[in-house]
Amino acid sequence: MEFGDLLAVYAVRVAEALKLLDEFLDGGNVMLLHNAAFLLTELGSETYAALAVHGQAILAALSIDAGLRLKERAIEIERRGLRSMDIEYLTDVRDILGRMVAAIESGEYERSYYEMVNKRGKSEGRELYPV
Repeated sequence: MEFGDLLAVYAVRVAEALKLLDEFLDGGNVMLLHNAAFLLTELGSETYAALAVHGQAILAALSIDAGLRLKERAIEIERRGLRSMDIEYLTDVRDILGRMVAAIESGEYERSYYEMVNKRGKSEGRELYPV
């Protein structure tokens, strides 16, 4: 799969998890948080190999880690109830993931990726992609 297409699929799926996070923050239904965690973990697992081909396995690892952290937080919330620190944490996670999706959707992430690849290539005397 072309890198741009892979990023587009990735962004759509992260956006689905973000929607669930927003719904949780609006209503407090912990099942929504569990579902967001599952989507992110599944996305990371499913895209790891394809992203690694492009040297971007970090995106998949980010999804897996975010999903696992959200699952931990959901379990804590179920055990002790929702606290203001949970809202702050989850808002931060939502904002970070949202910025990443925005960078992918705007094409900024892909452009930066190709610039990075070209810098590496130029140090080896070749340019790989037009930017």
